[in-house]
Amino acid sequence: MKGQKSDRLRAAEPALYALLGALLGAAVGAVIVLFGRGVDFFTAFGAEHFSLYVWFLPVVGVLTAGMLRLWGRGPVGMAAAFRASRGEEKNYPLRNALFQFAGTWGAHLFCASVGREGAGIQIGAAIGGNVGARIPLSGADKILLVAGMAAGFSALFGTPVCALFFALEVTVVGTLRLRALVAAAFASFTAWAVALLCGYAPHAAEVSVAVAWSVPLLLRLFALGAACGIAGLLFSLFRRAFAFFFRSAAPNPFLRAAAAGLLLAALLYLSGGRYSGLGTNLIAFALEGGALPYDWLAKMLFTAAFLAAGFLGGEVTTFFAAGACLGCTLGGVLGIPPALAACLGYAAVFGAATNTLIAPVLLCVELFGGDLLPYAAVVCIAAYLFNFGHSVYDQKVREDIVRRVIRRRRRKKRPLPLPVRLY
Repeated sequence: MKGQKSDRLRAAEPALYALLGALLGAAVGAVIVLFGRGVDFFTAFGAEHFSLYVWFLPVVGVLTAGMLRLWGRGPVGMAAAFRASRGEEKNYPLRNALFQFAGTWGAHLFCASVGREGAGIQIGAAIGGNVGARIPLSGADKILLVAGMAAGFSALFGTPVCALFFALEVTVVGTLRLRALVAAAFASFTAWAVALLCGYAPHAAEVSVAVAWSVPLLLRLFALGAACGIAGLLFSLFRRAFAFFFRSAAPNPFLRAAAAGLLLAALLYLSGGRYSGLGTNLIAFALEGGALPYDWLAKMLFTAAFLAAGFLGGEVTTFFAAGACLGCTLGGVLGIPPALAACLGYAAVFGAATNTLIAPVLLCVELFGGDLLPYAAVVCIAAYLFNFGHSVYDQKVREDIVRRVIRRRRRKKRPLPLPVRLY
């Protein structure tokens, strides 16, 4: 009898998680629409008053540091959300969602060069994890936290399939969190539907592909992907280098935020605001073939510096901007139409910087059309290979796979010094 009851419970579990995922997706989608509209409003308002508002960045940095110091006890940030999803943290407090609202809105109002996806993912994770903690199912807190991450990403960017696979593959390298598949799928598509119903739908560009397949084209696409992979690696290194520099130069978080905010405000002012905000202006330039050769690098440096200094926001939208600019620049060199190369770079740098493979391919397809699938697959595979296992996030490698790879390499007399690739 007990065995039959257990079997019935296991059979009913997917249906329960489908229902929970749909309800969670509706809640997260509504919250993210409010958050996203706020980001858009404050970004536009700050851009209108750029010459004045940019000089308030030191104040925003100090207030953010004070907010986290006073109320941020316990797990905070994307790394903490990832640890909670793996069971390494007991929970992920709901107040993190409020931190992201206040910190990200403030950063965009005063023209900081940050994104919004990190905030959206953390808002979804905070809601999902706290809902899951009250569900009497084994592992529900971790499963619904991952589902909340997918919902937050999906509602922000309008890419439910990419969001689903991003949430499943980003926290643990070398595996998909398949136990969370049902809940994450329903949460992602429901959040996307809620965002559409609320009229919050990011614009997707129409890109016509008129390039015949050939071996030279395949090699050029691989070269573009390799460059995008190295760009993703560079962002990870920039982020760590800036964090080390700021911590060493100013151990006090308040002084660090004020000094870094003033320095970055001056640099943004000198750039005329070209690299402030999300970077959507750079994406538009790149898709029209008008990106400057150094736009991608400047955007990466600004974003890495702002996040290392303690400002809240995200990286993904700035990855999109940097990747589109890099693709546009290299497209002319490699003989690939600049608009096509910009779309491919848009996705590939995102994949390289986050150390994901499936999600960026699906992102390119969802945003720019299914005709780009084979091109995106080649470029994103190359980018994944050439980021050499680095990520801006606190990912965890599946230790059983790593041990198996190490044992296999030890049997060889002359092992090659290659990175551990797990896909």
